[in-house]
Amino acid sequence: MRVLQVSHAWAGGGSALYAAALGDELRRQGVRADRFGPADVPGRRARGFGGSFADPAVEAAFTERVSGVDVVHVHHLSGLSLGVPALAAAAGARVFVTLHDYWFSCARGQLIDAQGQRCVGPTPSRCAACLAPHLWAPVPSTVARRLPPREAPIRDREAAWAGVKRATTAFFAPSGWVARRLGVEAEVVPLPLLRPVPAAPIAPPGPLRVLFLGAWIPPKGPHLLLDAFSSLPAGAATLRMVGPSPPFNGSTTWATALRSRAMATPGVSVGGEVSHAAVIAELHEADLLVLPSTWEENAPLVLGEALAAGLRVLASDVGGVREVAPEARLVEAGEVAPLRAALVDEVRRGRGRNVPVVRQSLAEHVATLRSRYRE
Repeated sequence: MRVLQVSHAWAGGGSALYAAALGDELRRQGVRADRFGPADVPGRRARGFGGSFADPAVEAAFTERVSGVDVVHVHHLSGLSLGVPALAAAAGARVFVTLHDYWFSCARGQLIDAQGQRCVGPTPSRCAACLAPHLWAPVPSTVARRLPPREAPIRDREAAWAGVKRATTAFFAPSGWVARRLGVEAEVVPLPLLRPVPAAPIAPPGPLRVLFLGAWIPPKGPHLLLDAFSSLPAGAATLRMVGPSPPFNGSTTWATALRSRAMATPGVSVGGEVSHAAVIAELHEADLLVLPSTWEENAPLVLGEALAAGLRVLASDVGGVREVAPEARLVEAGEVAPLRAALVDEVRRGRGRNVPVVRQSLAEHVATLRSRYRE
């Protein structure tokens, strides 16, 4: 069996880490597994909004790679082309797509609008208003904001997504939530642990240790956690905030300001992006992981790892979190007050962890996927 995995990246975010680990394990189990991504496309890439989902250079490069491939497993097509699945099917391959977020139907990927609010669902008019400056690219954004919304490019993108659905043999969804929001039938295949996660050591005496581990962008909610933590009595707990500061809406100003405020807050320590290998060390120095997201999370890898380490988890009740982490304590998303109340209860409980939650191994997960490929 020859398998070609397609992803927008092989390191960094959760979907990229999963795709890379999946390929490594497929090869370990004797499968001929190759990769296709942006680095495989020579020359100049398409520009403008249309180029974000339909790139002739990508499609030409992919067509050369797909010959003789039995299975194409798509993880993410951001920066590539929504035409890839149809080209794979035309070449005789079976196409499998794992739904990691909402990018197939939402150009922003997170169903968060330009004002940072959760979107009820994509429509041509709603998306045209949300993406107005991008639809006029490469017109300067200062000019594009004064131009009327354009629905035609949105409809073109919708048609491309419809083509993905027609070409796909089967969809895999880490949570049922993401499949329902995208309106597709999918087999729920939970994400595994990408590597063994040992149980955290016995916690020494001291105040509760709270951990935020994620990107410093508004949809991840680090500002909400900092607001809630800042109102706790002095010395009641410590907060460790770790993660990258990627651009959000084209700027890192928001993250820079929040980091400065965090570093000036007593009891808070701040770290930058950590390698996947270093995540376990961060988990082992914490009692409580907090996931204060405002967007509809699918199945964050860090949740599974935290539970496997035995950490308590406090998370926003959004998206697939309730499905993938039924052991977590859930609070209303986007509000500081319920988050603070939950933190107060956790402070009263003090240090300590839960019984580690057994998760499926990567080898077991890949065996499941190989079975689906054969079927």
